[in-house]
Amino acid sequence: MKQWFGDWPCFHDAEVISLLLARAGESVLRVYPHYPQKPATVEFVLRDISDVELDDFSGQNVISSLAIEKATGQYGEDVYRLTLGPCYGIAGRIDAKSVRVRLTPGANPDGVSQG
Repeated sequence: MKQWFGDWPCFHDAEVISLLLARAGESVLRVYPHYPQKPATVEFVLRDISDVELDDFSGQNVISSLAIEKATGQYGEDVYRLTLGPCYGIAGRIDAKSVRVRLTPGANPDGVSQG
């Protein structure tokens, strides 16, 4: 991602495009950061989700921030916690055993522009 954006991107005003939750294996959160000069979709591939706390999924889901940190899960296990800061629509956190990031250059894949 640093090669594309120049640094870890700021996810302020980024839009959550989709979230696929699987009770086992891989789940995928797709986010479109607001970088007009470097459009791309960022996918967070979460493996073995152990806890989810999300609110307010909407037709448009703009976040104020996105953070990933090591944390202690609900049963005392080590997890990676992905936190979506609230703005409009979805917000909350997802705990998973591992997180991997993929980047796909190009315009917003669902064709919906941010307003």
